Amino acid sequence: MGRRSGSAIAISYSGGRLACSGGHFDMDMIRRAIVRSHSGSRHISAISLQSILACSGAWISLCLHELYDWNQGIFGIDGGTIAITPSHSDDATILPVEVRRGGGSLIFSAAEKKTDGLLLVHLTRMHDVHACVQLVFQGCARQFACYDPMTDMTLVGLVPGQEKPDGWVAVRLEGNPWHIDHSAMTGEQCPPVPMREWQATGQDAIILRLPA
Repeated sequence: MGRRSGSAIAISYSGGRLACSGGHFDMDMIRRAIVRSHSGSRHISAISLQSILACSGAWISLCLHELYDWNQGIFGIDGGTIAITPSHSDDATILPVEVRRGGGSLIFSAAEKKTDGLLLVHLTRMHDVHACVQLVFQGCARQFACYDPMTDMTLVGLVPGQEKPDGWVAVRLEGNPWHIDHSAMTGEQCPPVPMREWQATGQDAIILRLPA
């Protein structure tokens, strides 16, 4: 799938939010756009406090180490795609991502070599937003999700019997979008927390679709 480079025309800044549309963007382009938008201001907020929105036609490419300390900022998808690639990092990063009316995709690239860094994506929806969202885990033969009824949260990326994700990324969701219960598990012993497993079929990726 071809992607054209983003341009100044495809980036707008309003109300403290940087919106990208109709092109391919990386962190360097985002940083330059934020600096330009504050050219007449004496104070520029930290990059990690900015709100970035991937609108229709936008493809935002990010590396894990670039997201360090972004816990207070937020990314949004409104018809666009955010693709994150693992890179050398020794830290755990929490990345808030908000789903807007246009929905969109989150793509997590395959790790070429093991990294100690960990990305936890906290995925939320705006009120009354039911748009479809794709979670794409590349280079992944199987994927798990567990639902905790006590907290009403679902966690994608945790292998049964382990406390940490088997890979470099996990996604936390509010509610139980796939209606996971113990009937989805096979075998004689059921884990204390209901889980569901997906397996790749004919491709080197797991694609999970959040119901609209």
